[in-house]
This record gives sequence, structure tokens and C-alpha cells, in this order.
Amino acid sequence: MPNNQNTFRIAVRKFAPFESAMQKFWDKYCLQSGCKLVLDMVVMDLHELHESTLTNNGLANGDFDVAHINTDWIYEGFVNDAFEVLNDNIDKNPPVNFPNGWSNSLLGLQNFDGKIVGLPFHDGPECLIYRKDLFESHKEQADYLAKYGKNLRVPQTWDDFEQIAEFFNRPADNLYGSIFACYPDGHNTVFDYCLQLWTRGGNLIDKNGLININSKASIE
Repeated sequence: MPNNQNTFRIAVRKFAPFESAMQKFWDKYCLQSGCKLVLDMVVMDLHELHESTLTNNGLANGDFDVAHINTDWIYEGFVNDAFEVLNDNIDKNPPVNFPNGWSNSLLGLQNFDGKIVGLPFHDGPECLIYRKDLFESHKEQADYLAKYGKNLRVPQTWDDFEQIAEFFNRPADNLYGSIFACYPDGHNTVFDYCLQLWTRGGNLIDKNGLININSKASIE
């Protein structure tokens, strides 16, 4: 139920594209449904968002109607009864192509023995962004060919990526071979690490469910 008769309150992670998308979702929903509630979008950085929704029981107490949270927090919210089970609502009005048209990565973490407590907002696809001017530079191409004996091109494998990053890593020129999205709280570091680990056939946890980074794939 809304925390106020005239408003619908959403806790949103602070990030301009998230905020813009949430506003567009709401506007479209109101246009299609005739909803007259006023949106109260509370924008917060990750630490404040976690504290407001879960640590201080904002969701459980009804301070927010909906929360846009990090996937890593779903289990914490579930065991503390912070979420509403959505199965009945999904059965009545399922999302488009749900669940068969959805990637498995979007279906598991919010499902606890068949109880679905959330729907994914986005799946955080990995993007490789590179400087076209460097790859098209005749000088860089010639230097790379002379050093490695092959043409400079956008990396196709992790070995290519590592080699090209090494080639372009020139701190004295304020040029670095690679940059990873580790800001602001470190969770992206874990994601990037897992991506490297999984593509090498490794796993973050062992057969007992414990974190294990002392493996051949992890060391590699």
C-alpha cells in the first residue's frame, strides 16, 4: 500500500540514467493506467539507499512502496521480511515474455523456493569502450606490429586485451592501458573479477558454498 494516500514513493539509486528511466516508466504507467498518484522519487547513493531501505527497515515499515536496490541485497531483504511476495500479481499480469523469454541471470536471485520478491531493472551488461583514434593511428599500428608481430585491432580474447593494455599503458604520458568500473562501493570490482574468473572456467565458491579464490582459474 502507498505510504501516503496521494503519493507513490520509490527509493532509487542515485545515477542520472536510472533516475531518468524511472521517471519515464512512471509517466508511461500513469498514461496507460490512469493512475493519479504523485511520484515521490527519493534518490540516494548506495550506502544511504541500503541504510534507508533495509538497515532502518524502510521497506518493511512501508516508508517506501518500491525500492530500486542492488541485487546483492535481495537475500538480506528476504530473510528480514522486507519484501512482498509477487507471485499472485505476476500470475495476474505477467511481464512480457516472462519467464521463458528472459535470461536465466535475471530470474534466479529474487526467487526463493518459488517465492518471487522482485523483478530485474537491468542486467548490467559489460561494455568494452575503446579509443578509436588510438587504434586507427598509423604510428600506433606500426609500433604495435614491430613489438608483437601482429596488427593492432580491437581485442578478441583476454590475451589480446592484456597485451593491448600493456602496449598502451604509459603513465608518464597520462595514458593507461585499461580502466575498470570499480567506483563507488567496490561491487563492480567483484563483478569484473567474476567475469574474468568464469570465462576461465572457474567459480567463486567451492562445493561447500564457501568463497574460494585460491584456484588455478582465479590465479590466472
